[in-house]
Amino acid sequence: MKTDEGKLIDIEMQNSALTKEVHYRFQIYGARMIDHQVNRGDFLYSENVHEVYTILFVNDIDRDNLLLIDTYMPRNQLNHVRKYNLLTHHNVYLPFIDAVVREKGLKNLSKIELAIYTLYHGITDDIMALNSEVVIMMKEKMDQFNEDEELVLAASKRQLVKIQHHQEKVRIRQEGKEEGLKEGELLKAKENTLMLFKSKYPQEDILMLENLTLSQYNEIFKALIENKDLQIIKEMIK
Repeated sequence: MKTDEGKLIDIEMQNSALTKEVHYRFQIYGARMIDHQVNRGDFLYSENVHEVYTILFVNDIDRDNLLLIDTYMPRNQLNHVRKYNLLTHHNVYLPFIDAVVREKGLKNLSKIELAIYTLYHGITDDIMALNSEVVIMMKEKMDQFNEDEELVLAASKRQLVKIQHHQEKVRIRQEGKEEGLKEGELLKAKENTLMLFKSKYPQEDILMLENLTLSQYNEIFKALIENKDLQIIKEMIK
């Protein structure tokens, strides 16, 4: 959006963790917003360049900077903000609003804190009981949203995709866990079988015991325990 003073503001919502790649991406957004104000050969560009603000609402907390709103601007070694600074970036760590509420109480939140709390938790009964102009405004915006069928449909589709991705992650983790357990069991059976085989037949080539199944390793191990003949064990491998 663009303010009456010409300042440019980019507001983004990030539902995933604030990774290195996300940090890079939003710095690039800000740089592009400055760059797009300048045309090649425009000697009077400074008259048409406006300040740029990027605001990122993120569903994460920065453990190194425990703040609700973390603001970034270029500074020199004396911690002075760059003269005529054009780019200011704000990270809003939504989950941290709960820590602010525990410290200050819901009724003592500032307008921006109340807006962030409402963004994070929605229009709840305790929020509506405050009868704040911020809450009333946000409820009006939500009602407008709910009356727009296209927006509601888009949000529903997005939620379905979100649920699908979550379920896929859970399934992949579970399958990976099960696969890891199977591989561990196979490796353990192989190691036990090789150790026992070498102790009983130190002159034999153990390469024939490579790449067998879990069932084969268990059967051979049992045969070795029972002192079965070597030829019988070789037949089992075949």
